[in-house]
Amino acid sequence: MRLLDNLRNAEQKGVKAVRQGMARARDEWGDVERRIRQRMRIYPQKLLKKKSAAASHSESELHADAPVKLTPDIDTRKPIVSVHGHDVADEEIDHPAA
Repeated sequence: MRLLDNLRNAEQKGVKAVRQGMARARDEWGDVERRIRQRMRIYPQKLLKKKSAAASHSESELHADAPVKLTPDIDTRKPIVSVHGHDVADEEIDHPAA
């Protein structure tokens, strides 16, 4: 009986270790996802700073008679709207944030 008990205990320890590993992976993935979302957010202050920097840069290019570079506009990006960590579809938004 002692051999069976040892095998049962070893199996339970293995199952417990797997469950702890899965829980740790789940927590780490949540943290990674949170950090990615944080970097993808568009903050109005940063957007205004980028716009003013781009405007001053383009004015200096015009005065220097340099060729105009075709770069995508900053405003073409679409913000990600999420509530409690879940993305909200465009159809569900009544009034977009200003």
